Amino acid sequence: MLARAILDLRRDRWWLLLVCSLLLPGFHSQIQCQVPAVVDLPGERTAIRTMILDGRVQPALDRIQRLRQQHSSDSGLVLLEAEAFYAIGLLERAVEAFRDGLQLDPEMKGKLFNLGRALQDLGRDREALQVFASMQQRPETSLKTKGLFGAALSHQNLGESLKAKQLYRLALAAEPDFDRARYRLALLILDDQPQEALEMLDGVLGRDPLHHGSAYNRALALRNLGRSKQARLAMRHYRSVLEGRARISQLKERWSQSPTDLNLILELGRLHRQLGAISQALNWYARAGSLAPTDPRPAVESVRTLLMAGRRAEALKLASSLRGTAAADAARALIANNPTEKPTGNSTGKPDED
Repeated sequence: MLARAILDLRRDRWWLLLVCSLLLPGFHSQIQCQVPAVVDLPGERTAIRTMILDGRVQPALDRIQRLRQQHSSDSGLVLLEAEAFYAIGLLERAVEAFRDGLQLDPEMKGKLFNLGRALQDLGRDREALQVFASMQQRPETSLKTKGLFGAALSHQNLGESLKAKQLYRLALAAEPDFDRARYRLALLILDDQPQEALEMLDGVLGRDPLHHGSAYNRALALRNLGRSKQARLAMRHYRSVLEGRARISQLKERWSQSPTDLNLILELGRLHRQLGAISQALNWYARAGSLAPTDPRPAVESVRTLLMAGRRAEALKLASSLRGTAAADAARALIANNPTEKPTGNSTGKPDED
């Protein structure tokens, strides 16, 4: 009996060892798969923010939601999710996510403005005013300015135009280059004070030549001033801006599907340049240059753009930095052939006087 028991034990042990040898590698592999990889969250947040700004919102949202499975308490991801929801029109979910993100990190006061705007879009202006009032109490100028601006929008939505005008002017007094307030105020005074509205719209277009709303209302301001010929030219300019923006939208949609297409990026740069949006054109060429450092075209197009904008000193500086590269000769030739290059068109979109 004792001998048989010993034999059974040895046999069972042999089977146990065999089973373990078969199962443990798979079990070990499963454990390996479950160990989360180290994620560079700051880098991920930066990449996601860029995707949202570039209009690639759904891929950004998918990426956020994958990351949140392991980082559910990361306030940055929650707030980015709110921005993505807002961008695709899921406003209730945006409001909820903004509130959740701010609860996780109360110091992210700048996101209060986004929360207020989402509430406005839902028609909840009284709630939005409470959010903007809290921003106006902050010591930071940028937060205070946006609080004034947001409150002005809500008062305007509620039909309180006089209060809205006062708040827009307060926002501009706090931050003179805050063109969002300048544009909104120009619309409110377009009929009663067309000359001041015209000056405001010119200021907006000087910094953003593709601001189609300003281009259109500039034509109306000129009409209100009785300057019919200039109004017709301004309306023609508005149509060219509108067509240009539509073309840019189409190209950006293609680019969102092929973000490494160098020819597409260069075309976006050229189109922005044609429309007088010099800063945006240079940004596209910089993007192309970082994507293809040895390709001479981005640098050459940057030099050409600077010359066309009348920024010769910057063009010379850039050309000088290109020594020893494939772009150097082409850049020097451009400068030599344009000794007194002047800006093409008017960056404000302002047509010639009568």
